[in-house]
Amino acid sequence: MSDEEPYWLGRASLEQQRLIKQHYVWTKTIGYLLHPSIASNLPENARIADIGTGTGIWLTDMAKASPPTHHFDGYDISDAQFLPADSLPSNVSLSLGDFKKPFPAALHGTYDVVNIRLIIISMGRGVWESTLRNVLTLLKPGGAIQWTEGNFLVARGFRGAAPASTGGHWLSRAQAQMNNTLVNRFGFNFPDFTQLYADAGLERVEEDVLSTDRLPEQRPDFTEIGSGAVLGALKNLAGAGGDGCWDEAKVEECREKARVDAESGAYLRWDIHVTVGFLAAPMSVT
Repeated sequence: MSDEEPYWLGRASLEQQRLIKQHYVWTKTIGYLLHPSIASNLPENARIADIGTGTGIWLTDMAKASPPTHHFDGYDISDAQFLPADSLPSNVSLSLGDFKKPFPAALHGTYDVVNIRLIIISMGRGVWESTLRNVLTLLKPGGAIQWTEGNFLVARGFRGAAPASTGGHWLSRAQAQMNNTLVNRFGFNFPDFTQLYADAGLERVEEDVLSTDRLPEQRPDFTEIGSGAVLGALKNLAGAGGDGCWDEAKVEECREKARVDAESGAYLRWDIHVTVGFLAAPMSVT
């Protein structure tokens, strides 16, 4: 593992399973795959790109819910999590692509929609802006971007409804340790998306912000997904060493105590941001 490739969640099959479960949990809480303001304006032959596609599960579900005339392309820096090609709908393709680098000119102006989800683990000051510039080159004039992120920097544990629930302090402690590492070692931050979009010249910007505890029945799933990712990342960071990193024994101690928190009914919560915007459409000539 190196500082140049800060994906500390791993790329083994267990991580693929976590990503797929995460997709369904997040989608249920958000309430849609594609924001209504975008979905209602898609052309009959829409082309849609998913950046940082991971497994490709978002595209797969979109294809199942869309007309067969739509086409879907997923891009990721690694193909290790891709679903098998023979399991994908015929109008879905997955390819290698790095959102931190300019996309090939042949792809510029190709897509009606660009979707991005959950790439905060690779982001930091200045990287949000450069990534947005890169992905906007993929859009046709009048095309739309949807960017979904969790603000894990505000995540913490809370006491649950059960009388025996703990206060979730070990869930909070693991999250705080991860956040401190992200901020202090790698310069991570969470942007003001509406300002980010405005600075890029996007129009009709909307930001949908909701909490992971919006649906009470979802709290255990979000806690499992969130704490699993945090503790898995902390374990990988322990192997890298460095100032401020926990050793593996400390990570395992925290994992066990966080498990007790979760089993008591305590839960981890954070904010989800879904931000959409449109490129300016060409002026009509009369």
